[in-house]
Amino acid sequence: MTLKKGSPLFQGFEVTVFALIISFIGYYIDAKDPLLVHYSFSFMVLWLAIVTLFYGLAMGLVMWIVFGAFASIIYVDDPLFISILLENLFFVFLYGLFFANLHSRIDKLTIRTNYLQLRLKELTNAFFTLKISHDKLESIYITQPASFRFVISEVLENWTEDQTLEHSADNTLKVLEKFFSVKSATIWKVKNESLHYELASLGHIEKQINPLDPLIQEALLLRRAIYLKDLEDKEQTSYIYAVPFLDKRDKVVSILIIKDIPFMFYHEDTLLKINVVYTYIWTEYKKRVSLNEIHQNQKEELTLRKHLVRQDVVDFKLEVSRLSTILKDFNIESRIYSVSTKNFYLHESITDYFYQSEVLEVLDQYISIQCGNRYLHLVLFPFVSKSGVFQPAKDFDNALRDIENQIKMQAIDEGLKHYINNTPLNSKHVSVQNFNELLKEYGCHD
Repeated sequence: MTLKKGSPLFQGFEVTVFALIISFIGYYIDAKDPLLVHYSFSFMVLWLAIVTLFYGLAMGLVMWIVFGAFASIIYVDDPLFISILLENLFFVFLYGLFFANLHSRIDKLTIRTNYLQLRLKELTNAFFTLKISHDKLESIYITQPASFRFVISEVLENWTEDQTLEHSADNTLKVLEKFFSVKSATIWKVKNESLHYELASLGHIEKQINPLDPLIQEALLLRRAIYLKDLEDKEQTSYIYAVPFLDKRDKVVSILIIKDIPFMFYHEDTLLKINVVYTYIWTEYKKRVSLNEIHQNQKEELTLRKHLVRQDVVDFKLEVSRLSTILKDFNIESRIYSVSTKNFYLHESITDYFYQSEVLEVLDQYISIQCGNRYLHLVLFPFVSKSGVFQPAKDFDNALRDIENQIKMQAIDEGLKHYINNTPLNSKHVSVQNFNELLKEYGCHD
């Protein structure tokens, strides 16, 4: 892209006419020197410079040829004109070189400017798209501020020991309505892979669910949550989401059927949370029922490497198993913080720290076990990622290090060498799926 305008033929015609006009005007001024080459200032060089710098080398040569043809008639007896004409030809090439370099630079800058303008426009569009997406997500999470830990901790806080199956179903629907704005849903007991009877319902949903509904049949057949988008014949179903609950033998024992949920909440993030919360609540119910049956019928002692296991250890292992399943099915991480010591006095101080201080939330679980001559302390953080457990683990390390230093100072002051533990505290945090490997590492697992 240059300053040249029009086609080359039109430019050539324009330059030729311009050169002839200058020549005839010069002839009118001075018939013997119409190109004014013998004056103190060479006007011929000026005209050649203007045309060459504006149109380029080609048009400069056209003008030079026109001047030369005109001069061959007028300056036929002038012996100096040939040298003057050749000198002007040199300047034409010089101006043409300058024109080429200048416009080459202009073309590059023009291309770069166009590219930057295009990129600026693309980035501006991307920015506004991102802002719209951010505002959309922000509106969703402002209207739905519930996290897994928050929802489940509230469920556990309101849990009663004599909670029945129907009561659990009703509480589940209340939680889904409160935190995920579910408007219409029902939970049914499943027997022999078919709907048996209704446990609880929410909103305007018919009491007699159609057991042959494609969405329900697909969920029972595939034994997994089914979205409306998963069906080919979406017009044939009356529901939008179905979540089956499976027991340890992979048999469907209950199913959550959702009919109505606000459009703003109908996305995979909310549906995934509903799936996890529903599965967690019903696993909790099954766990507590199983533990009650163990206490009432079997009355047997559970052992862990020849040491009596307290009830909190049983609960801890069951919770780890449940969270490992959630990690496998939904890729939702949970972490375990561990610290071990061989010093009995330090072990007691660590136990007091975790039990007496308010460092753990409702959903977190803590146990301590003895494996040989080693005391192991474990803290379970459900639904916490590796990055999320970093700060709590750092705080625990600092607090336990202070406890260890206090015990050592007390031992030095009182001269009680048996207080001192030469083996430093060993702390780490691992994924729930590595719980068994962690026990093996400390020699706590057969």
